[in-house]
Amino acid sequence: MIEDNKLIAIYRNEALTMADATFGGIDGNDGGLWYEYDSQENKLIAEKHWWPQCELWIGMINAWQLTGSEKYLDAVKNNWQFVQDYILDKQNGEWLWGVDADYKGIPKDKAGFWKCPYHNSRACLELIARLPE
Repeated sequence: MIEDNKLIAIYRNEALTMADATFGGIDGNDGGLWYEYDSQENKLIAEKHWWPQCELWIGMINAWQLTGSEKYLDAVKNNWQFVQDYILDKQNGEWLWGVDADYKGIPKDKAGFWKCPYHNSRACLELIARLPE
């Protein structure tokens, strides 16, 4: 372990900057994280894919652990509810690819070249390791 306090401070600030920037992509109506903003077209891609949701969890839990600020923990709780309501396939298992702005499922692979349980499984394992009982 390097334990370089100067580098730790730099990357702590960078991590918090990224977490804070993420709030701009969270839908205030449901807590879901929008997929992407196309800066070339100046247009929001109005979809909420599975993997950004679980990556949000790790980033926000990290920011919460660094600061103790409840805003980060609240973002995770709200997003978790979004995933429960719209992304988790309670009938057939696994997670849907995502939903569009009208909450219609995006008809893409449940598992395939780009879609596998990596992001959601890793996020859950990270949360188990990071969160107190």
